[in-house]
Amino acid sequence: MDASGVFEPEGAAVSPGAKRKRSPWERQNIALTWSLLSLPLVAMVVLFLAPLAVLLWISFGGWADAYGFEGYGKLGAPVYLRLLLFTLKLALTVTIACAVLAYPISFLMVCYKGTYAKLMALGLFVSLWLSLLARTFAWIVILQRNGILNSILMASGIVDEPVPLVYNQTGVYIGMIHIMLPFMIVTLAPVMAAIDDAYIKAGLSLGAKPFQVFRQIYLPLSLPGIVAGSILVFALAFGFYVTPAILGGGRTPTIVLAVKDQIQKFGDLQLAAATSMVLLFICLSILIFYDRVVGVDRILQRGGH
Repeated sequence: MDASGVFEPEGAAVSPGAKRKRSPWERQNIALTWSLLSLPLVAMVVLFLAPLAVLLWISFGGWADAYGFEGYGKLGAPVYLRLLLFTLKLALTVTIACAVLAYPISFLMVCYKGTYAKLMALGLFVSLWLSLLARTFAWIVILQRNGILNSILMASGIVDEPVPLVYNQTGVYIGMIHIMLPFMIVTLAPVMAAIDDAYIKAGLSLGAKPFQVFRQIYLPLSLPGIVAGSILVFALAFGFYVTPAILGGGRTPTIVLAVKDQIQKFGDLQLAAATSMVLLFICLSILIFYDRVVGVDRILQRGGH
């Protein structure tokens, strides 16, 4: 049998330059595969690759017919380096916080059955369905000086005066973690649900303690979900605009807000395009780092199988 799965006589000699004639079934299979892939490929080229190529062209000055690295050179200014470092710090912190918070929540969603599981799933999806702007402005109501949280803190005697929780980095971190947490849970919970209970029972029956079973069996099997969720949350947080702009009140600028100013205030399309390409390069670099350390192919595995 050859590589395509078609049986050939053992004594049949095939010359090196000869091409094997495909069977009608193989031709139909190839035609069907290409017909199914044609629409996604066209959409990928038109909606992603072509705009990306135009953006790259603009970043080198193609828009103004002044080709060069001027846009990338401006990014070496201290102000852009500080914005880039803060944006990286924000995205990494939000990703780590979401992973830590999502793990026990996902574990409870998987362990609980019946009404509790349905209510938790309903709360998760409702948070995703609600308007992003509405959830962001709701945090202003909660965190402002006369808001709900400060009122509770002052009434309980924990603080004597309102704590600044909004229009600063604190408010941005709180809002970003709240917005991104459902994405981590949605990615992590199905991986946990796919873990076979037989592995846990086998570890316990062999004398391992619950913490050992968790550390040596459950955690490694759930690692693909953590990796997939971390990649998704980091990519979203790194390029997020709405929540930092509103909850930061202009006092917590990110590199994404800088792109807006580069276009609207300065009209420097080359610099904005160069900044966007650098952000894309950083995201791809982190994805490659994940692949080296953990292996992105594990994301496609179900519960470590």
